[in-house]
Order: sequence, then C-alpha cells, then structure tokens
Amino acid sequence: MPDAPATLIALDWGTSSLRAYLLDAAGRVLGRRESAHGIRALPEGGFPAAFAEAVGGWPEALPVLMSGMIGSRSGWREAPYAEAGPAGVGLPELAAELTDIADLTGRPAWIVPGVSARTEAGPDVMRGEETQVVGTGLTAGTVALPGTHSKWVEVREGRIAGFRTSMTGELYAALSRHTILADTLSPPADAAEDAAGFAEGLAAARGLQTPGDLLGAFFSIRARALFAELAPGRTGSFLSGLLIGAEIAANAPEGAPESAPIRLIANAALAARYATALTAFGLASQTLPPDIAAAGLHAVARAARLTGETA
Repeated sequence: MPDAPATLIALDWGTSSLRAYLLDAAGRVLGRRESAHGIRALPEGGFPAAFAEAVGGWPEALPVLMSGMIGSRSGWREAPYAEAGPAGVGLPELAAELTDIADLTGRPAWIVPGVSARTEAGPDVMRGEETQVVGTGLTAGTVALPGTHSKWVEVREGRIAGFRTSMTGELYAALSRHTILADTLSPPADAAEDAAGFAEGLAAARGLQTPGDLLGAFFSIRARALFAELAPGRTGSFLSGLLIGAEIAANAPEGAPESAPIRLIANAALAARYATALTAFGLASQTLPPDIAAAGLHAVARAARLTGETA
C-alpha cells in the first residue's frame, strides 16, 4: 500500500486508447492502467464497460477527471470548447467549464473542455492536447504534439495563446494506401535506409518554395522511383520526411534557441522522428512523455478544487 493516499483518478481517453491513473495529492502516480478501448474501439457494453474496467477496484468516492475525445461529439457526452480568444485559455477557464457526467458513471466525474481557436485558415479545435500542454507547466514557448492530427501550441504568460493543426499522420496514411503512391512506396530494409530516405524527404521539404509545391512533390516520389533516383526502400521514409518537414516549415517559429527548445509530446519513436526533423531545420527540441496528461489532469483538478486543494 502506498504511504500517500489517493486523491484523484485521471483518465486520458482518446480515439484509440484509454489510460487511467490513480494520483495522490502531489500528482504522483500510484497506479496506472492502459487499454485499447478508445472511443472507436469500445468493448461490449460500450462506455460504461470501458470505464468500469479502467477504474475498477479504485476508491469509488474519489473524483474522476477525464480529457480527450471522450468529450467529443462521438464520445460519452459532448463537452464544450473553451475559446482561446485574444487573452488565450488558462487553467481558470478549463477548471470552470468542466462537464459533469456523474449521472453516467455512478461516481463523481467530469470531462475537461476542449479548446477552440481562430487561425488564418478558420476555426481550429483540440481535445486532450490542451491537458497535455497544461502538464508541461504552461511555460512560455512552443509545444508540438505529433500524431494523426499534429498540434502546434503557443504558450504565453501561462496560457494557451493559440494553436494550429496539421493532418500529417492521416495524410501519410491516405497517400500511402489510397493513391498511386500505394504502388510505389516500399518499407526500408533497415534503420540506415529508413534514415537516409527520411533525410532526403526533409531536404525536399526544405526546398519547397511555395505551399502549392507540396502537391507536386508527392507525385515526384513516383517519378523519382521510376527513374531510379530514389531507392525503393527509401520511398516510404521519403514521404514521411516530406510531410513532417512541410509541417515544421509551416508551423515552427523562425528560430528556437537552446534555451527555449520546442517541447515534443509523443511516444518515443515518433518524438525521435520529429527531433531529427527539427534538427535538420536548425531547431532545438525537448521530448516529454505522453503520460504528461496525468500531470495536466491533476493541475486542472486542483484548480477546480475537485480534490479539496487549490493550485
């Protein structure tokens, strides 16, 4: 039995996975569970069954705080978006706009709101990433969250000042499976070939003169392969480098000195990929674990006084 008593159950509930944490008053993890029961892969019994499995055996009186796609329109109950207007969004707004779902869970439980923002392209939204960013301590700078829909978040004065989304991961999947490139792309034979192909793709991304050039660069992969200018085993990695490089060119600040690296929140393999790409663009980075969501949920819970303590 741990010396410190548990004060909070935190759930990071996304599209493809569910992570549950039992936390003490200091935010230390006393227990951790993970399952593949994201909102698109629920077990028989749906949300109630997945929830019961995640928190079963943990004290029923503890408050439960959730973040992620569980609060989306396809989730258990839709939670509103906190708008990152001119003043941005901080802990006070997130804590004030929790959605109560105790009637669904049979326990004291809430969902953290997502965050919306306006960009030059129109409205943008995120769910779950805001909690991970809170977990960083909201130190000023850029936080990048690579994935299916990568997020680039700007933090200023302890608040989320704005963000942008890039469909990098989903676009890679679509291009590699459902276009003419599906007949061209091949997996690398080894890590060296993977690294070489990725580096070539990054170089191609750095050479793009206008955003529209990216569309032609996709087809150039096939042409390069046809004329033996790109080894078959490097094609898939080339596409990865091209997409990630274009994402960085579009979203990263002009410079990130060593004293203010771009913080990466992703699994080890994906974070390493992005760290390599950022280095190629002359940008420093620092990798943080995805489990940082637990720290973010703890901070929101304290701000909302769910645990009887204040932030």
